[in-house]
Amino acid sequence: MDILSGTSGNFRKLILAGQFWERDDMDALEEYIDVCIRVGKPDVILDLNRLTFINSLALGLLVKLHTLCKSAGGKLILFHPQSSVKEVIEITGLASFMPVANNETELDSAMQ
Repeated sequence: MDILSGTSGNFRKLILAGQFWERDDMDALEEYIDVCIRVGKPDVILDLNRLTFINSLALGLLVKLHTLCKSAGGKLILFHPQSSVKEVIEITGLASFMPVANNETELDSAMQ
């Protein structure tokens, strides 16, 4: 999986591309989030539009990262998941407690 980094307003934006299942990818994403929190930027957008697969371990990591961001006074927003990833997010119930924005309008609202 590739992780591309940028910003969107006061949020750090991380674009995840490819398949999210390898331990090295999980470690890399966790390190990105840890750095964001350490530098006082706990608001993070994970752009999932280019993510084609996610496994249960990676879903568990998203829950952990959501909790870390929230504990630091920020939020983790899942943005624009493509259909197969969105289905997994919905089936597992992540969308019931994590912000998921399917388009720019929903993202703007979630960022408030």
